[in-house]
Amino acid sequence: MGKYILVHDLGTTGNKAIIVNEKLELLASGYTPFKQYYPHANWVEQSPEEWWTAVVESTKEVLKSSKINPADIAVVSFSAQMMSQTPVSKDGELLVDRTAIWADCRSGEQAERLHKYFGGLDNYYKIHGVGWQSELHVINKLRWIKDNLPEVYNKTYKFLQAKEFIAQRLTGNFATEWGDASMCAYMDIKERKLSEEIFKAAEIDMGKIPDVLESHDIMGHITSEAAAITGLKEGTPVCLGSGDVICSDVGAGVVERGMAYTYIGSANWTGVFRESPSTNPKVKMNCSTCLPWPNAYHLVLITAAGGIAQQWAKDNFYGLDSIVAEKLGAEIYDVMTNEVAKINPGSDGLIFLPYLRGGGAPHFDINARGAYLGAVLPHTRGHFVRSLYEGISFNIRWLYELFESVDVPIFSLNEIRAIGGGVQSNVWMQIYADINNLPFVRVHNPQQATATGAAIMGGVGVGIWGSYQEAAKLVSTTKRFTPSPEATEIYNQLYPVYKSAYPALKDIFDKISEFQVKYMNE
Repeated sequence: MGKYILVHDLGTTGNKAIIVNEKLELLASGYTPFKQYYPHANWVEQSPEEWWTAVVESTKEVLKSSKINPADIAVVSFSAQMMSQTPVSKDGELLVDRTAIWADCRSGEQAERLHKYFGGLDNYYKIHGVGWQSELHVINKLRWIKDNLPEVYNKTYKFLQAKEFIAQRLTGNFATEWGDASMCAYMDIKERKLSEEIFKAAEIDMGKIPDVLESHDIMGHITSEAAAITGLKEGTPVCLGSGDVICSDVGAGVVERGMAYTYIGSANWTGVFRESPSTNPKVKMNCSTCLPWPNAYHLVLITAAGGIAQQWAKDNFYGLDSIVAEKLGAEIYDVMTNEVAKINPGSDGLIFLPYLRGGGAPHFDINARGAYLGAVLPHTRGHFVRSLYEGISFNIRWLYELFESVDVPIFSLNEIRAIGGGVQSNVWMQIYADINNLPFVRVHNPQQATATGAAIMGGVGVGIWGSYQEAAKLVSTTKRFTPSPEATEIYNQLYPVYKSAYPALKDIFDKISEFQVKYMNE
């Protein structure tokens, strides 16, 4: 058996490939971006063929840069964006050019039908435990396809998540796994099985869902055709890994009660380990996803815009600076950090609502929009960026309070582990600690944590480690951020103002959304 693990981390903006060894040490990394398309307001699509191209290119890149013999790859595993369904025929032929991804909210009409069938949203939620607004649910996306693209629906042999589409290209086999399935809103989450009642209500053929495996199960092996295209060795085992949310939990080493983490990637979320799912409609968790061992669930609340908001600020506030920084060999995020560090906590009263993508906790409102409040002439670009960091951090505090309201402890924990590309900013991590009055601890190679989780899944699958708990001991932490009492006091004064802003603006957001649906094009 080989001694290395190849992981593909199919995110929202691109595919990252990494190779690690049995100590989870990073040996090579490559990244290939792909596009998002916005044909209408609240529609978000990607091209599965662009996913495949990105996987092929990044595979070749890491094999070349690492100089590793493909025969020494023990297993290929995946972390990936969730809540997308790609229709394919029995021979794996792609039936659409572009597919709706997780952030696509077009299936509102289909969601309302399901709510009505079950006698309200709360009853529906109690079965599947997916608190994302129902327009995002995979079961409703499938019904949208059936309603609007009946010829595609009828030709579909299986609907595949992003990673499963790639795995099928690599192996010729069709499969999904319980982690991704538990985010689709078509499971009975307490019984850990597909819900016949939900499929019946949606009038979707359950047979179009692939066989459901555990994340670490070997679902197939690299075919000769895939080997010729990618450079991998024919016969190399492939496991599905899981969705990015589940992989991030494992990659952060959060594998037992009393542990939690926060992730700043494209989105921003917090996950807590529990032995049972949460289906209390008082607080609808974004998900209570299944972890790949018995009596293990991952309770999550998510804000749709996290690091993507930081990227938005970089692109729109620092366009010329980025060009200059690149020519000088500097990092533009360091420029942003230096400016933010000069601004006092509270950004002199400038407040940012981080809803550049609608949806997600705590409001689950697809019409919510980003907003700056309190701007005055003395505010500088640095104020606007610090306020953005603070707004996202305030939103996480709100999510922590929601956890606490359903008896999931957060504020009494010893620490919160921090992962994702955004946590590399010391200034932002200190803001998180100050706003939440909690220590935050950055995991080693935080931007690789989701891929690390997928690597652990693959390694468990081929026997490199005997259990997830054994592998999690290899996950180390680096810098610790402790709250500043002075900064925390300032944020405590500003936080109630922040919380009052969304309710005050909700009607305005609805009207803006209506305008954008009418006039905003791709």
